[in-house]
Amino acid sequence: MKKRIISLMLTLVLSLACVFGLTACGGKTVKIGAQNDTTGFYYAECLKGTETIGYTAPALAAQDMKNGNVDYLVVDRSTAVSIVNSISGLKMIDIALTTEEYAMAVDKNQAQLLADINGVLASKTAEIDAIYAKYNEGREDDYVGVLAGSVDLSNQAGQLVVATNAEFPPYEFTDGEKFYGIDMEIAKLIADTLGLELVIKDMAFEAVVTAVDSNGIDVGIAALSVTASRKALVNFSAGYFTEYQVVVCLEENTALDDAGTVVDILSVLCAGH
Repeated sequence: MKKRIISLMLTLVLSLACVFGLTACGGKTVKIGAQNDTTGFYYAECLKGTETIGYTAPALAAQDMKNGNVDYLVVDRSTAVSIVNSISGLKMIDIALTTEEYAMAVDKNQAQLLADINGVLASKTAEIDAIYAKYNEGREDDYVGVLAGSVDLSNQAGQLVVATNAEFPPYEFTDGEKFYGIDMEIAKLIADTLGLELVIKDMAFEAVVTAVDSNGIDVGIAALSVTASRKALVNFSAGYFTEYQVVVCLEENTALDDAGTVVDILSVLCAGH
């Protein structure tokens, strides 16, 4: 029921966005940046009077905004916080545009693995909460890095091969040769609990789901929301985190300073400035 409610909420908000996109736009076309194939990207695309520009990573969109090529960035709140903290001159408008639940994309041919992952997510809630807490609080000394490893097709039963896109802090990112982030530590928790060797394959975000069940990849873990098109390709685990989309803009941009609702934000984005 919870997933159905979240899905309905997302549909309603996207519908509201489309109404504004079709009826309220005029003046300067607002350019909105978002990571390709994400909820933020499709949300922005629904605003018909705006121009959506896709990027391989949200940080690239943020930097392009500083360069004057994008007016706003639509991105998950946790990632927005990370971007604002790491790139000066930006601010987050902390109003939820949409709500989504993250889940893991599991090979359709591995029903037992799906059950095992769901079992870990259900039994390790305290450990998972602790992982979220340290990243949300920025306790970098407590972060645990994971080496990528390599796929051994002769030992598939002994490995958990995870596809991800390490361009989405605090969920997944790299520092040197190691992978860090909420998702990466949860992946390690799952692998350790199941007695498996964790192997990480980094790739473009839009390739993560389609890569599952190829080249030994068992699961995609990359802050993935559940969509009908993705469900046609993979099975999804139980949801493990609820996130929402927000807008990021330049500190000097005051157009949204008085916004208190989604309607206020859409009125600005679709009216131009």
